[in-house]
Amino acid sequence: MLRHVWFPVARVEDVAETGVFGANILGEQLVVYRVGAVSTVAGAYCPHRGMTLSLGQLTQDCLECPYHGWRFAPGTGACTAVPSLPDRPPPPRSDLRVYPSTEAYGHVWAALETPELDLPDLPEARDPDWRFAHGGPTDLTCGLRQITENFRDMSHFAFVHRVSMGPNVQQVVDPYRVEHGGTELRWALDVDLGGTALSGNSGLAGKQAFSFFVSVPMFATVRADFPGGGHSLVIQFATPISADGLRVRHFWSIGIDSAVPELHGADIAQMRQWEQEIFDEDFVILDKLRPIEAPLDSHSQAHTRSDKFSLEYRRAYLELVERYATRRPAA
Repeated sequence: MLRHVWFPVARVEDVAETGVFGANILGEQLVVYRVGAVSTVAGAYCPHRGMTLSLGQLTQDCLECPYHGWRFAPGTGACTAVPSLPDRPPPPRSDLRVYPSTEAYGHVWAALETPELDLPDLPEARDPDWRFAHGGPTDLTCGLRQITENFRDMSHFAFVHRVSMGPNVQQVVDPYRVEHGGTELRWALDVDLGGTALSGNSGLAGKQAFSFFVSVPMFATVRADFPGGGHSLVIQFATPISADGLRVRHFWSIGIDSAVPELHGADIAQMRQWEQEIFDEDFVILDKLRPIEAPLDSHSQAHTRSDKFSLEYRRAYLELVERYATRRPAA
């Protein structure tokens, strides 16, 4: 099923800077190259002698292999030049395999097969009043469900994030209701983060209203509404980079509207740094969780009222797997 899911493979800013970038989905090595405003995701190795193309460069608006100089067009992956045979067309089997790809939310996305689910729509990403920054990718030993559940779990804030948030974070998670619509989950919670983070900026690190959104299998956001005005949006997504799905590459972005610096004195760079500190604390936990992937059943672990999202998420994930399985012939 995961071969038919959009996954982030690189930040646009990284590909734009280098022109050529290496990537991975489910253990399949890929190369990402960008010409103009178009990113192409293709198989990682040159069809001639198997050179790693992420070590290549852009030449005459094509990806050039660093071994023998073969060139490949953007968009199609067609071989356009074989320097050792300048007067002849490229031989058979000389084109790259190109994968479905697109750019969204500051990242290049790709799928190994035709995607069966659209990327979620985020109105904030289209709003000119918002500014976004994108965190660097981090490789972790955990599964997609494990990392997605962690990002939505508020009961760990007071313990895992004592340094980044401070000692006064609300421990009790109020009752909440999860709206389960197809592959999307939504719920809302008020929280008090204690007011000590960001040099005691209680307007941003105190009481606030969280609106959570998850699109199965792993696209997740949390929007914070600050009582004094302004909003932030943290977006998290992850890509399985091992064939068994037990290692992931974590990507994330943060956005703020113009009211945050105007009313609270924090710019996008400060908010990005704070969010990075929070994620760094999560990463220590995620690398030590067992099982490495969160189970899909509801009986092998203990649960409390605050874990309602976790159970609904596992149910939605299982529904997606079963729905996919019924449309596919048996292996």
